[in-house]
Amino acid sequence: MSHDPLSPSPRGPHCPPATVLEALSVGEAAPEAVRAHVEGCTDCRGQLAALTSGREAFLRAKPPELFLRQLERRAAAAPRKRWLRPLLAACVPLVLLLLIVPRLGEENGVRLKGDAFRVVVSRAGGAPELLAPDAQVHPGDALRFAYEAPEAGHLLVLELDGRGAASVFHPYGSATSAPLAAGQREFLPGSVVLDDAPGPEWLLAVFSPRPVEAAPLLEALRAQAGRAEPSLSCEGCRVMMLRLQKRP
Repeated sequence: MSHDPLSPSPRGPHCPPATVLEALSVGEAAPEAVRAHVEGCTDCRGQLAALTSGREAFLRAKPPELFLRQLERRAAAAPRKRWLRPLLAACVPLVLLLLIVPRLGEENGVRLKGDAFRVVVSRAGGAPELLAPDAQVHPGDALRFAYEAPEAGHLLVLELDGRGAASVFHPYGSATSAPLAAGQREFLPGSVVLDDAPGPEWLLAVFSPRPVEAAPLLEALRAQAGRAEPSLSCEGCRVMMLRLQKRP
């Protein structure tokens, strides 16, 4: 059973974005004003109920750890090609040297020194699919994330879209990173629905042994809008990137 994104709802211009309702459906925090609006808005309340019901049905049909293992086995059976690509500029401090040569391949994920960052898409009418670098995505696609690290730490998943807008995708809309247990293999809570911003969609997983503030990293990403490839400098962090190609 697939978890398909909802069709556009008749919600009004003052209603929160669909991504906010996605976050609420998995119990993530939201401003009190947003919660009050949703509780008093018939359309928002109905869409939130549908999102919650769909998520519960998806988890019953596809327990996260089992589903991720199935995707990994499918990817492992495919032929693999490995190639190197620089991730950061040569002036990055030595403490970040490990970030310079991540290996990207057709295992449908991004791996570095034992870490793994995976992104799954759910499209209307189709089964969830693990995304490879430069995979095509479309407005309305719902993304979920998985990140596995050999030690406990803190994680941010950031996005830089084709219009130069930067956002926090995990924990959604938060100002700081979220704790991550060592070896966690389940999907991270919640999902995000892609908007209609055209062009490449960069996803960056920032893992650190300590909490990380999102604001300076978002500012750095916005300043690089239009570059062929963004980069982030974060002392002591490990940064992994996945580029997706968004098409109408």
